[in-house]
Amino acid sequence: PDTVAALVDGALVDLHTPIETPTDIAPVMSDDPRALTLIHHSTAHVMADAVQRLFPGTKVTIGPATDGGFFYDFDRKDGRFTEDDLARIEATMREIVKEDRPFTRYVVSREEARERLAKLGENYKIEILDSIPEGEDVSFYQHGEWIDLCEGPHVPSTKWLQGVKLTGVGGVYWRNKEGNPYLQRIYGTAWASQKALDAHLKQLEEAKARDHRKLGRELGLF
Repeated sequence: PDTVAALVDGALVDLHTPIETPTDIAPVMSDDPRALTLIHHSTAHVMADAVQRLFPGTKVTIGPATDGGFFYDFDRKDGRFTEDDLARIEATMREIVKEDRPFTRYVVSREEARERLAKLGENYKIEILDSIPEGEDVSFYQHGEWIDLCEGPHVPSTKWLQGVKLTGVGGVYWRNKEGNPYLQRIYGTAWASQKALDAHLKQLEEAKARDHRKLGRELGLF
């Protein structure tokens, strides 16, 4: 395993982060459980890139890491995501991973950020931009041609996202407020290797089987 991030005074940061007079620095390796936050978040970006390649005109909203993986919410006007779509998106994600595209961070002025997002037609991102408190940096992350308003952190390159799996699709109102646009949410999980992903999926299947056996006993089915 190689270094994908660092702990600076106890905070997890990516390798792009400027460091001023730290008191304690420790590397975070790709197989460290603490690296999963970066892997999940970076994979969300790769997924959004794949979605916009396959479904031009789709707008992006938010795409955070979660405890078990990640999700990204999309405003797609030309239909609903299907299981076949998820398979196509996942295949395109794997192509992007193979391209080994570095994640590059840019800090820009609010005016430049607004102009860039307006040019991209990303009106949801402009709302997010407006919610960033004054005095905080406004940053973009880019891999290949794809760029997103984001505070990070991320892995150094897409090549670190070797174990990728999309797990489902759902729906949610923008800002979780009924009456706002209804978005499609794609869920997934990601790991530093295919072996780690396979172990995670096996663990989930075993937990699911245990739950089924427990429920069967409680209902007197067996």
